[in-house]
Amino acid sequence: MSEVIRLSRVTKIELIRLRRRLALARRLHRILRDRMTLLIQDFYIALKKSIELRTKLNQMLKDLYPIYFNTLSLYGKNYLDTVTSTVAKGIEILASTRNVIGITVSMMELKKFPESSVYVPVELSQLQLKREEILKTVIELAEYEKAMYLIGVEIAKLRRKVTMLDKILIPRILNTIRYLTMKFDEIEREEKVRSIKIKSLLAIKRGELL
Repeated sequence: MSEVIRLSRVTKIELIRLRRRLALARRLHRILRDRMTLLIQDFYIALKKSIELRTKLNQMLKDLYPIYFNTLSLYGKNYLDTVTSTVAKGIEILASTRNVIGITVSMMELKKFPESSVYVPVELSQLQLKREEILKTVIELAEYEKAMYLIGVEIAKLRRKVTMLDKILIPRILNTIRYLTMKFDEIEREEKVRSIKIKSLLAIKRGELL
């Protein structure tokens, strides 16, 4: 059984305050639980998308690795290092944010991508054509995995708060309300008994006076 809340004064005003506090705690519990449910749904959406993107990325890399290694065996590493150094460098990524039920999540979009180099061996043409798609997939995957992490952290925080309300605070308030209600009922019964005794004594005294 949960403990009761320690009160400086046991009064009916405190009982009224506790009932208001209980209503507020239950309302907060419902809001936090509903928010957690929505976040869990968003988490699973991000998880599903992350799995799809990672599968797509792994398949692209799996298809392109043999092409790269065949070209490497034909031309050698030094030659490939030399010709790939002629490939234009520098990409431009547009970064922004979006709000997911109170959580700020990053958004990224590839805006500028360098053109392919004419000096790269024709055997690597397919690899050059896939570069942009691979990078876009990596950026999108990073976006969803970061969202999963942030949503997961928030879900963990909410779960702790919901558990604290459900297992500790609300039961303590309920137990304190029950305790005070029993206390006041007991006081009321004692007052009634005392009142009856006083009336009986007064009636006896009036009878003696007569």
